[in-house]
Amino acid sequence: MAITMCGPGCTTEQKNGFKGCGDPQVSYAGAVLSTYERNGYDDSDFYAIVWDAETGSLKHVCYASTRGWTYHNGASVDATPEATEAATEALSEVLSTLLLAERLRAAQEPTRGRTVRATVTRGKNAGLTGEVKWYGADRFARSYGTTQPMRVGIRVEGEPKLRFLPAGSVEVVNPEPVDETAVRSEARSLARARAQGGHWRVA
Repeated sequence: MAITMCGPGCTTEQKNGFKGCGDPQVSYAGAVLSTYERNGYDDSDFYAIVWDAETGSLKHVCYASTRGWTYHNGASVDATPEATEAATEALSEVLSTLLLAERLRAAQEPTRGRTVRATVTRGKNAGLTGEVKWYGADRFARSYGTTQPMRVGIRVEGEPKLRFLPAGSVEVVNPEPVDETAVRSEARSLARARAQGGHWRVA
């Protein structure tokens, strides 16, 4: 059935009646992968995730909403094997990009045991290098949104006490390399698992 939306040819009488839409507009036949509802404060919107062959990408289409009259609209999953396979490859690319960015970020995170170098250019900590012995929330920094500022305690050779700096003021020395080939392989496996389970949304 794909996505069906009430067209401009449907009269008010037909909309208020019980015979259904007088001008159904069908789109993305054989390309609907899944449907979901997005709940807002006052209203809900209904989406279909489809494979858009023209753009070669996954697309989220809002086909109905409680914001207005959409009672004749609907969508049902009907993706063909060909559309599903193409969508899985596209999802794999999306997940690969996200995973790679996360792994690169994690490799640069100044966690315990890693050697770091201070990026500040002034003061007693300029050029400081040492091993991170403590990594935790920065109680002295103001947080914005959901991001919690972090702080590091660095052991400098020859010094009895740790030096404490904001985590954003240090960089990891010689971070572990990220294997992009392994990340892409993991992304492909994850994409196929999501496709088989009908989980096409990417958080």
